[in-house]
Amino acid sequence: MPLGKLDLVEEEYIVESGDHTPESSRRGDTMDAVIETNGLSNGELKTQKNEPRVPDMQLGKCRYVRLHDNVNYVAAAIILRHQGDDTEVLLIQEAKKSCRGKWYMPAGRVEAGETIEEAVVREVKEETGYSCDVIELLSLQIQGSGWYRFAFYCEITGGDLKTQPDQESLAAEWYNLKDVKGNKVQLRGRDFIRLLDEAAKYRSDGHLKSIPRVLPVNENVSGLRTEVLVHKSIKDEKDLLDEEQPFPTVEFGFEYFFAMVVSKCYRHLLEEGANVVFTPSHVTRIKCHPKPMESLAHGISVRVYCQHKQSTTKAIIRSPRYHWITVETLETRRKFHMEQTQFRPSLHML
Repeated sequence: MPLGKLDLVEEEYIVESGDHTPESSRRGDTMDAVIETNGLSNGELKTQKNEPRVPDMQLGKCRYVRLHDNVNYVAAAIILRHQGDDTEVLLIQEAKKSCRGKWYMPAGRVEAGETIEEAVVREVKEETGYSCDVIELLSLQIQGSGWYRFAFYCEITGGDLKTQPDQESLAAEWYNLKDVKGNKVQLRGRDFIRLLDEAAKYRSDGHLKSIPRVLPVNENVSGLRTEVLVHKSIKDEKDLLDEEQPFPTVEFGFEYFFAMVVSKCYRHLLEEGANVVFTPSHVTRIKCHPKPMESLAHGISVRVYCQHKQSTTKAIIRSPRYHWITVETLETRRKFHMEQTQFRPSLHML
């Protein structure tokens, strides 16, 4: 998705705290960038190592985040069996009135008081009859600023195929992957077809190249932010490995769509804005913990990865708060999923 057009100058839409860094630190040697949408804990400056700082930039503010009030999370599972042309996918037959009788992947809303992974396991059990393990995040889909769908690759660990209908689903069945992709099954929608390809890719060799795995970190987040590039406090690659929050942050409110926030951040940080970087396409870390039920910190933190365009010269950073650093060791590149051979969950911004 192309980044949104901007009509405001930076000072009108983004506020940055006013400390300063020498001009010499504005340039660096790496051509990769990391972005993160995250939550605000409070307004006090954090000084203890590995504790989050206050946001470096701000686009609006969330007073609170509560599941089903102002944010919704959907958890979905892709489960495959057999190999090659015999590969099958587990689908459920919908019981909802609007799509009754049609087939879809096991999926449903995350309920307050459960983790994202707990929701996936529950939905699979209720809709298919099987127990499962959550193996890896395949994809994160974001619509606006308050709707997030997590699709996971899962594996069956027990149970029996559901045959008795109830309010969760009418039935569950294994279908040949080619038949599903070839319109031979009456589906509720085709929006999950790309997930089947991503699951098949992960299953073939991605599980060998996905370390560390990208699964939600169960940590309460009380708002929404985004992290971009490298903060000036990170002097070298060792700092990048040691710090919990090495990237600058921008807090944003629900009035700003996710894709808009990304666009505005790059416009604010780089002289040529989004013209010198590709649209973020992968997820490298997620923090989200919608429990306990009464919490007002059901927010989400999503770190995403994007790449500098090779056809352009290194982007000049406009703000003195950030700088590029060289990332050379395999350990660091793998931790932040910079290696092209690594499996990286996809990001889709609507």
